[in-house]
Amino acid sequence: MVTKKIFGFVLVIMFLLLGSSSAKTYKVGGSNYGWTIKDNSWTEHKEFHVGDSLVFEYDKNVNDVTQVSNALQYESCDNSSPKVVYNTGHDVVTFKEPGHHYFITSNHIECVSGLNLDVLVVPGPSRPSPPPPSRKIHGPSRQIPPPPPPPPSKILPSSRMYAVGDSSGWSVYNSYYYEKWSEDRHFRVGDTLFFEYNKHINDVREVSNELDFESCTPTSTVAVYKTGHDLVTLTRPGVHYFVSLKTGLCHAGIKLRIMVQPSTEDVTLPDAPKKLSPIGYLNRWWLRFFRPHH
Repeated sequence: MVTKKIFGFVLVIMFLLLGSSSAKTYKVGGSNYGWTIKDNSWTEHKEFHVGDSLVFEYDKNVNDVTQVSNALQYESCDNSSPKVVYNTGHDVVTFKEPGHHYFITSNHIECVSGLNLDVLVVPGPSRPSPPPPSRKIHGPSRQIPPPPPPPPSKILPSSRMYAVGDSSGWSVYNSYYYEKWSEDRHFRVGDTLFFEYNKHINDVREVSNELDFESCTPTSTVAVYKTGHDLVTLTRPGVHYFVSLKTGLCHAGIKLRIMVQPSTEDVTLPDAPKKLSPIGYLNRWWLRFFRPHH
């Protein structure tokens, strides 16, 4: 009886632990409103991860769900080149990658009235993979040999996400602050920068050369970000320049220059010692005892 109780208690604990790391499903707008409420505050105090899903419920004769690619299309309610359009009235969208996901309705009046959704998705929490199923062998018991070791492989550094300026964000009027912040970090292709700021007074612009960076001139703009919480993935090695060009903030010191290294390091694990065949052992034994001495 005691053993059964302990076993039951262990099962409950395992269920709770597995449930805490499983993907979540959110009904957009909550259970009372669905995809009709024109208020983005629904996303507050929620953290969305890769693997989570959104459920959009709405009247398909009035609205749809149009996913667009960038903040500009989102803010202007531009549905001319959508990534995907959902129109069943009960759509389930699963997040497969981190970053901003922008949703609007192609009903332009509803969209400009506020029926849109900007969701920031962060990389999903690591989930332990389940143990392999036990293999039962009928008859005399024998030990199953372990699988062979993998071949030598390269060590690939995992990508990282950096919050620019740490807790101060993209708002410190001192270029030396961001210079010092970047000195202690080693950026690689595949890493992501997270810029957080007040979008009403600031923005993020990537420029392509040192002259534009030093002079705060946007003649070589590579990209513009203005959502207030931007994720910028570093896709190439070399020097990257970021400035703010709203209301003279670049001249006030909100600028960042970083050096990005290639994504891989050619570090190879040593080869495992080769296993000799029976003939190899015989040759070694023969040479050891019968090698002629000079």
